[in-house]
Parts: sequence; C-alpha cells; structure tokens
Amino acid sequence: MSQTPFFKTDCPSCGAPVEAHSASAVTLVCGYCNSMLVRQDNGVVDSGRDSALLEDFSPLQIGTSGIFVAQRFTLVGRLQVQYDDGAWNEWYALFDDGRAGWLSEAGDLYVMTMPVEIDNPPRFEDTRAGFSELIFQDKRYIASDVRNISLKHAAAQGELPFVLKEDTENRVSDWRCENLFITLDYNDKTPEAFFGRMVNLDDLKLENTRHEDEIKESAGRLKGSITSENCPNCGSSIHWVNGLTSHLNCQSCGSELAVGKDKAELITANNLRLSQNTMFTLPVGSTGRLKNKEFHVIGAIRYLETDAQETFDNLFKGAKHTLTPEGQWTEYLLYNPTQGFLWLVEADEGWNISETLNDWPRLDRNRQPQGYGKLYDYGGRVRIASGAFYWRVRNGDLNYYSDYRDGQSCKIGSELNSREMAWSRSTPIAYREIADAFNLTSRAPHYTANMAADGVDKSLRIIMTAILVVVNLPALLTGDSSAALTVIFIGCWLLWTMGKKTRTRINMSRITYIIFSTIIIVISMIISYGSSDSDGSRMHSGGYYGGSGYSGGHK
Repeated sequence: MSQTPFFKTDCPSCGAPVEAHSASAVTLVCGYCNSMLVRQDNGVVDSGRDSALLEDFSPLQIGTSGIFVAQRFTLVGRLQVQYDDGAWNEWYALFDDGRAGWLSEAGDLYVMTMPVEIDNPPRFEDTRAGFSELIFQDKRYIASDVRNISLKHAAAQGELPFVLKEDTENRVSDWRCENLFITLDYNDKTPEAFFGRMVNLDDLKLENTRHEDEIKESAGRLKGSITSENCPNCGSSIHWVNGLTSHLNCQSCGSELAVGKDKAELITANNLRLSQNTMFTLPVGSTGRLKNKEFHVIGAIRYLETDAQETFDNLFKGAKHTLTPEGQWTEYLLYNPTQGFLWLVEADEGWNISETLNDWPRLDRNRQPQGYGKLYDYGGRVRIASGAFYWRVRNGDLNYYSDYRDGQSCKIGSELNSREMAWSRSTPIAYREIADAFNLTSRAPHYTANMAADGVDKSLRIIMTAILVVVNLPALLTGDSSAALTVIFIGCWLLWTMGKKTRTRINMSRITYIIFSTIIIVISMIISYGSSDSDGSRMHSGGYYGGSGYSGGHK
C-alpha cells in the first residue's frame, strides 16, 4: 500500500491533521481528540460521537504491515465491537494490489477475510452454533458463533469504509471448516459474506507492531482517559489488571465489573470475599516461566462438573434439570505479550496446558473429529471467576464439553454453548514443573495425568438396569421376596453407579460396562433363584429364566 494519503484535511474539532489512505474510506477518527468524522464531498464533518478505544493486549496497531498469500497489506483502520460477552477487533487491511480485507482479532484467534458471494445463505434464525451446516466450494462448514451484536458502544480508529451508526443492531454468524472461515453479516436483507482462513501472527511476517513495554503500559486504559483502579463494591485495588477487555472480576470480592469510559462500573456484586490462597493454587496476578517465556496469571475460573446429558438438555432442549455437581476443575488464563494467551487446567486427573485451536479437526457427518478416539462428555458450570478475561464470565455460565484422545497422552476437546463452539488441544504437564515455574511454596496436590474412556450414557444404564429387574422379577413373585428384593436393589445400584462418568476415577468404556453388567445380572439370578430353590419352588428352574437355561442361551 502506498504511504501517500489519498485524502487529507484538518479535524474540525481540534484542528489536527487527518488522513485517509483508501479511496473507499467513509469514517475517519482523529488520532488526537478521538472525534469520529464522516467524509462529505472534499471535507469531513464531526459526527458528534467520541470514539475512545479500550486499549487491550493486541500487538497490532494502525500502520502494522504484513504479508498474506504473497500480498503485502497494511492496517489502516480498526473497529472495536463490544457485545454482551466481551469485545473483539476488526482491523481494516489494504493490500498493495488494491484489494481490501479484514483481520479479525478475538482473544487468541486471528482470521483474515475478504468479501465473497455465497448462493442461498442460511437464515440467521435457523442457525445453531455447533449444529448448523453450510456448503461452500464443495466443503462443509459448521456454525461456530451465532449472536446479535450492537454497535452502540463500538469504537473506531483510523479509517473505515462505512458510516458507524450508534444505534445499529446487527446479527452475525461465523462458520468453520478446519482452517477455513466464513462470516455472514445480516445487516442487510441479503447478508454480506466474507471468506478467508485462520492465521498465526508469526506467519504474517508483521512489521511495525506494538512493543511489549507499550502493551503493558497502555493495556486496560482508554485512549485519552484513565480507568478506575478501585473496585466500586469493596474498594480493593484492581490496578494489577492491566485491562484486556471490557469485563473483569474483582479478585477480592468477586464482583463483576465493566470498564467504562472513565471508571470501572459495578454490574453485579458478590459480597462474599474470596480467599485466593485457598481457592486457587495459582493466585491471580502471579508470574511464572513456562516454555522459556514469562507468563502472567490474569484470570482464574473454578468450574463445577455436571452430568453430560442433563447439561445438554438444559442448553439445547429447554429442559430445567437441577444440575448436581459431580466434581470440579480450575482453569487459569495466562498471558505473554509475544506468545499471547495460554490456559493451565488443574483437575483431579492432572495438570494440562491448553491452547485454542486455530485449525479445527476434520469433522465427519456426525460432527465428530476424524481419527480421534472418544474419551468422555461432560458439562461445566462456572462457580466463581476472578481476574480479567477476553470475554464476559458470569457465575452460572454453562458449557457442554466433549474430549477425544490425541495420541498417547494429549487430547483435543470441543466446548459448546447456545452461542458458540470452540476446539482446544491439551497436553499433560507435571505438577513439579508448575511448582517450579510459579515458585509455589504451599502444599498443593500432586496429580498424575491420565485419560479415561467416556462414562456410559444414561440410556444404556437404564436398559441394563431394566434387564436385571425383569429377569429377577419371577423370583421376587414366587420365591423369597425379601432376598430377591435385596438382590434387585443392590444390583440396580451397582449397574447405575458403575457406568456413571466422573473425572475423579477411571471411567468404563461401553464394552467393559456391558461385560460387567452381564456378570452382575447372572450373579443376581443365581442368588435370586438359588433362594427360590431353597424354598422348594422350582417353577422356573430349567425354563427360560432358569439359571442354566438363561446363561447357556446368553453365551
């Protein structure tokens, strides 16, 4: 892209010079006073709207250049969209060959897209994250993010090819196929489509990025203003949270805060003060060295594990099951200015390093990853969150997880809720390495990393339990009813609890469960009908329900 401005003028608000490098630029933001300007004829007019950006941990800035598919580009504009669950950046990129595109930045994911035509796009109302499919260029895409957004609190920087209206409500859906990406923007009657792929910043050969010291100094503040450093609920200092997004959680009282233009405003107050020394093994604000890089613990979330089927029903079938916790685990959000984000997961089965996957695994017709063995499904509900995150975390947030074996020790997993789907890869890490990295002096659990098969689904447990009751029912009616009733009760309890998934022990596979269930059923019959025989009743001995007849037929 040529560095010669296509258009230049003075800001009508402060008199500072304003430049546009694209002939299609419509909205310009003064870099000095943050006034949002609109091009008209050969000049600009002040829209009367302030466009103060929340500075985040992004290494990108206006003027950053790079190479994508052998073409050089330069970032000339930025749209920062704040929505109910967080915020993301859309960087307006101009290529040297005259084309324009968008480099989207959402947390730890980056994608480059350009306008494209798609025939018969799906209706927004019919689109469900994790379930809906779209065929484009003979490839099948899965809906990964579906949501309504508002541009009421959006901010801009540099130049953009459209007028940013404050009252604009929009609907957007994202679609994924391995590393390919589609966005459908339903702002108009016919949705606009953008096509591209996920990218790693290292592959873009970026120049003129923000320096690490600059990121640390500015992150969490608005250009031209200073955010509050005290929690409005408990008064505790929150200065250690050098921003990241528009949402954070006080580490002292757990209050959920939203960063406004000049203060941290209280959304919901949690008056229960938390003791981080006992709640989290890694306190928020601590620093450790992993992968030869210094990482900061900027957030921590404690999840309660919930039943997989009941969680699924509550999320997608409108059920209202009371979800009883079956276990818990903790996730720590780590940040390094050059490496970006990293997750440490602490669970009963061990410690893991987890990273969000840029490239999704190849999914089959059942939306299962090809070449990976199924481990388990489970639900997770947020119990408490502390620190800063690149999305809004609420107590009670519910997700559905599916984990798959990746080699001998690693695993990949999907995270799904009503709005979005994401994939991540987890690798075991020894507790001693964690303790050495973060200088842990307090005693913490020494976990051993392992992976277990998925727990048996509820329908199979119901079937096997029903079989046990049916085959023992004649003994209950004709023999020693008290003995048979005891056998049925104990057998049903064993069949139900034996196959129930838990992350605190090794879970059974379906085959193993069926084998052990059959053994239990046979033993229960021997005991029940043995009791009947001792009473002189041989009504069913040698018949269909007789011990030798049933077991021989089964074999």
